[in-house]
Amino acid sequence: MKIKFLIYRYNSQKKEKLKYDSFDVPYNKGMTVLDVITYIYKHLDSTLAFRYECRQGICGTCGVMLNKKPVLSCSTQIDQTLETQTIEPLANFPVEKDLIVNLEPVLKRYEKIKPYLDKIHKVIITKKKSNESKAFRKCIECGCCIAGAPEITQSAKGCMDPMSLVKVARYVTDPRDGLDRKAMAKKNGIDKYSDEIGKKLTLLCPRGIPIDEAIKLLKK
Repeated sequence: MKIKFLIYRYNSQKKEKLKYDSFDVPYNKGMTVLDVITYIYKHLDSTLAFRYECRQGICGTCGVMLNKKPVLSCSTQIDQTLETQTIEPLANFPVEKDLIVNLEPVLKRYEKIKPYLDKIHKVIITKKKSNESKAFRKCIECGCCIAGAPEITQSAKGCMDPMSLVKVARYVTDPRDGLDRKAMAKKNGIDKYSDEIGKKLTLLCPRGIPIDEAIKLLKK
């Protein structure tokens, strides 16, 4: 059994017109999106550009769009019932080549929210208090939430992206941090996130991070 995959192709340096190349890939039970991409690279087209590292869903480098949905390619299995499927680079990012996106604009925005403990308070943290930030600490900065939030990344200019707000929520719940993170969130447009967007982002997150709860926390 073979499945047809339409793969996004584009090279920003050559300013080529983007296109989709079609590949027929043999399906194996349990096959992941990354398995498909590496099969194409090894057997059908060695010029295909893509990123991956750990293959265990923890490094965050292999995010792509599968049938218009942001996923981690290494931990997302192919639906064998779909005869034709599309693999594209993460949405809402500038594309460098094929499935590789340019992370620089996001990282520059990320730097502005100071994604680290600052003005540190020396306090003893209980297990109960530590657990308040546990869900937000699971973020691997894969960018899937950004790819799934065109309402924010394309329309709400100057608003912090979902990846940044999760990091801000992580430090709001850490008593060692001395910054007014909620004021930071308000200044950076947290009020532009509706409950509906929060629920949508939570469902999209490959790590199951409750982004909707992070939004509610920062709005308090």
